[in-house]
Amino acid sequence: MSFRIVKIIFIFYLINKINVFAALTLSPEMERIFLDGLNRLFRDDFVGAMGKFDSLCVIEPENPFGYFCKAFSYDLIMDEYRNLKFMDEFDEAASTAIKKAEILEKKENPSAEVYLFSGGAIGIRGVRRAMVGNWWGAFMDALKAADKVENCLKIDPTLYDAYYGLGTYHYWKSVKSKIFWWLPFVGDERKKGVDEVKISIEKGKFTEIPGKLCLLRIYIEEKDFNEVLRIADELIRRNNNLHPLWFKGYGYIYIEEWEKAIDLYNEILQRLREKDFYGIEGEIECWYYLALCNYKLGKIEDAKKYLNMILPYKGKVETKIYFYENYINSAEKLLEKISRTN
Repeated sequence: MSFRIVKIIFIFYLINKINVFAALTLSPEMERIFLDGLNRLFRDDFVGAMGKFDSLCVIEPENPFGYFCKAFSYDLIMDEYRNLKFMDEFDEAASTAIKKAEILEKKENPSAEVYLFSGGAIGIRGVRRAMVGNWWGAFMDALKAADKVENCLKIDPTLYDAYYGLGTYHYWKSVKSKIFWWLPFVGDERKKGVDEVKISIEKGKFTEIPGKLCLLRIYIEEKDFNEVLRIADELIRRNNNLHPLWFKGYGYIYIEEWEKAIDLYNEILQRLREKDFYGIEGEIECWYYLALCNYKLGKIEDAKKYLNMILPYKGKVETKIYFYENYINSAEKLLEKISRTN
């Protein structure tokens, strides 16, 4: 199976993994603790958030919700801080969530929420399997998750947060299948996808922020960098966490605002190092863009300094991560280009 096909399959689940938050009916105490944990999570207070989600597991140990929240948190940490350090903890939390959801499915007349939760838990596990190269396991998880989500929507099509993942799926499926748009059963559904994501932002209970993060990826693909910077700035003002900073950096790179990009990637480096769990991959990404910006500004020695910081990590870090460019190879190519022209 080609990597492109797998990417198409998993885009839906990568972005859809938070949808289950909107679907479960929680007691007032559980909802209060969850919302507190979610707010902490989006402020990069991962320790505080994990404490709240642990409490959910203690209060209702047979409810898969708390375990899913933990799995989602570990996944977010690894994505935002560019590391795979919490794979064991993620696997344990995700597996527990899936098992407990499957028990609920076997009861008489399971609700749409149960299927959505089960599909989300399986989907997030599939995404992580894809990231570490377990393509067969990831593919099987995608098929299982698709079946669960379809059952959910048959029971209750008014779960507006689900439009988040549905819209992302329609958009990215269209982007990755452009050569087949002439076929009547394929077509270009990018606008439909964007509109569905916007529905989730406007009407969903918990998908406003994730939906806007989703639009950041879409607008980068569409080369609408004014929207990228606008949404990134809005999210930074609201939560000031690290995630939108990565997108703002990409926006500056694409519009060739080299000086602003240098300032931003230096800020990201500082923010990364404030946490014990950041991965060297995050530093490598920043070093590469700092090198590129300095190269574009004619500051060749500064560019070489950052490139030479990257090269010792060749073969020592995980670079084949979903939605993650191989910055070590890019650094080698840029250094070769500098050597040929200087």
